[in-house]
Amino acid sequence: MTRKTQALAAIGVVLVVALGAALTRTGAGRGAIAFDEARVMSATTEVGTAPMYAMSPGGQEAVAWVSAPGGGSDGRLYVAVDANPPVEIRDSLGPIEAHGEAPPKLAYGPDGSLNALYVVGKVIPGRRFPLAALRFVRSVDGGSTWSEAVTVTDDGDFGSHNFHALHTAQDGTIYATWLDSREGTSTVFITSSTDGGATWEANRRTTSAEACPCCRTAIATDRDGALYVAWRVVKPGNVRDIVVARSDDRGRTFSEPVLVHDDGWVYPGCPHAGPSMQVDSLQRLHISWWTGKDGIAGVHYARSDDGGRTFAAYRPLGIAQSSRPAHVQLALGTGGAVLVAWDDGTVATPRVVLRTSLDGGDTFGAAQLISAEDVAATFPVLGVAGDRVLVAWSEVGEHHHHEQVAADSVLDAADPERGRGLGEVGRSRVVARHGELR
Repeated sequence: MTRKTQALAAIGVVLVVALGAALTRTGAGRGAIAFDEARVMSATTEVGTAPMYAMSPGGQEAVAWVSAPGGGSDGRLYVAVDANPPVEIRDSLGPIEAHGEAPPKLAYGPDGSLNALYVVGKVIPGRRFPLAALRFVRSVDGGSTWSEAVTVTDDGDFGSHNFHALHTAQDGTIYATWLDSREGTSTVFITSSTDGGATWEANRRTTSAEACPCCRTAIATDRDGALYVAWRVVKPGNVRDIVVARSDDRGRTFSEPVLVHDDGWVYPGCPHAGPSMQVDSLQRLHISWWTGKDGIAGVHYARSDDGGRTFAAYRPLGIAQSSRPAHVQLALGTGGAVLVAWDDGTVATPRVVLRTSLDGGDTFGAAQLISAEDVAATFPVLGVAGDRVLVAWSEVGEHHHHEQVAADSVLDAADPERGRGLGEVGRSRVVARHGELR
């Protein structure tokens, strides 16, 4: 956790959360989901963090996480498909980063191939932050074997390449976005591949606008091929709100970024909290995000019915006077179902909550508490296929979580500019629950 994130964590939290309804563990009420018992997905690797989830067109479930010997920083990627043992992926360039805001991303192609995009970190003496290499691998046999890793950036392996997104369009084109400051200012870059990730097009800037340098990007496409990219922009006066840009030529050019909602959050730092975005069968664009704006701090949702030109159906999903950064995931189900999961930053110990809409985002049911009450649960991921739902997250004991937060605060106070090594897995584990939409 960075010093700037710690500054947000130190904000006094108002415990009265405007969730629109009381939290429920039973799932009673409109839009509730019946969940089974929690299962430790990373049990085979003892520890794990930075989970990610994807479901194939044929119904295969893939869950990924990062683990390392002894919970250290020598990260390896593990991918488990259905009930099969996880397959370990190591990278020849170095350790895979265990970063919750920039986890390895998974995306199935329409042909059933499974694609993964992840970051390899490299510590450089004298640099505050590690350099990053953005690497791609692919499996065409259900996750049993994987291709050799390739770099998707064209300015060398290591650089400012992080907070990435991965998406496979209906025509099989693979898109990747990330934050990059190769030209001096952090902004969003994009590339694509039409040959299964073997080669990648020249990297392009999506916009000249400055991007908040450590909030993840998001990608979505519709059935007509329109491409949408979302990120947290930096506007004059250090206003940091969410925007979406559209491309109608496969990412070669983009519209001017459109503000999703005028949060007006002024903050001279980066919260490590980017948006999540999906397009439904009616071509409507759904997006959810977190803001730290006093009075409306927390998680929000909006929808565009006109191809990203304007956004309406705005809903605050879980807000308070103040909030630590929350990490949002949005998924779509059949019949207009919209699900949003996040790690609640309005309470002392983060916990994973979920809200569900059955009418395309017009209204949302009560918030469900998904994680246990005696753990710190963070960075949830979410997937839906038909009536099947999966929520996975990284968790650690509540006491250990607060110890680590306090220790990081002391270190940051003593040396605000101290170098950041590679992230460690620590004592975290990846936990998941399956559910069924009613």
